[in-house]
Amino acid sequence: MKFWNKIKNNRFCFVTTCIIGAILLVIMALYLTVPSYSFADIEPFNGEFIYNPYSNINRINYLDFRSKNIDNQGIKVYEYGYALSGTRYMCLGYEKERKIDYPFLQSIHYKQFNIDKLNKITRIVAPAHPTKGFKKGEMTHLDHYRVMEVLSDGDNSLYYWDIALSNGHRVNIIATGKNHATVCIGDNDPESIYKSLESGNSYAVYYTGNLIDMPELQSVTLKNDTMFVAVSSKAKEMRFIGQNAIVKQRLSDVSEGYYHFANDDTYIRTEIEFDNGNKLYLNPLVRHQYQYFFDLNKAKVMKGRTYLMWAVYIVVVLAFLRLIFISHSPVISTGPRPKGEGNGEISNNTKNENSRQ
Repeated sequence: MKFWNKIKNNRFCFVTTCIIGAILLVIMALYLTVPSYSFADIEPFNGEFIYNPYSNINRINYLDFRSKNIDNQGIKVYEYGYALSGTRYMCLGYEKERKIDYPFLQSIHYKQFNIDKLNKITRIVAPAHPTKGFKKGEMTHLDHYRVMEVLSDGDNSLYYWDIALSNGHRVNIIATGKNHATVCIGDNDPESIYKSLESGNSYAVYYTGNLIDMPELQSVTLKNDTMFVAVSSKAKEMRFIGQNAIVKQRLSDVSEGYYHFANDDTYIRTEIEFDNGNKLYLNPLVRHQYQYFFDLNKAKVMKGRTYLMWAVYIVVVLAFLRLIFISHSPVISTGPRPKGEGNGEISNNTKNENSRQ
């Protein structure tokens, strides 16, 4: 209170404090409008069925979604995010840009809320260069996105991708930037490209020369519990990677390879490396419980906790405003007036002073 009394007696300090307080209240309001989420218990993919995202590979399109020419193909792309933590999202097929972000610390609740808000105005939301703005633990829970920018210029987030997959989030790969590209299978129109990314009927490449000379994926088929992969040129190595990024099998000097799903395999993704350093990164085949595959909702808003948080914020704001108004209001004295004041009487002291004069 002593500190506050000093401030209120100095007009400049009082105005400055009010301005700073108002800014802080706005920032608090921005942060506290975000709801709290409950995240489902970690559960890897499981079930007797296996989902294969690849269909007939009759046409492929090489795309760099960070290229300046991507708009020429009718695909609207921008990177969202202003947080100091470096948390960013690549937005493909957006209707309008989201302007609001949370500039300072962001917990997983803020990141999940941003994904949900972006999903309402964007066709595809992809965490961008995750190692620069996300924590590994957050990838175990974040949900409601289908694509991740796993490879980009200066960032390799393969392990983050495997964290999401190992915790039951079906996420497909995008690669952008220097010597990286994404291959979408199907027609070369925006809607076909979006569907290719969403379904996983796509893959990523790293190339050392010209994309025209890049070996191509020819087929990914599934027979019973065995997957078969074929490419157009002999590969130096074909790696089948599963739960927790463990390499389950390596094949050398092959253009066709296969892997048999073990009972404890939750997903299998394939990396194919060639002698000249070119690489293909395929989307995973994942286990699921039902004949028709669908994605579970693993992040839900906790309404009760959110409303309680908002109520506490309102009480704090009202208390702060009350402190300002009460401390700055003029003080009116209601005590008794000195004898003789205002009633026409002259005090004895005044009489004595006059008599001496």
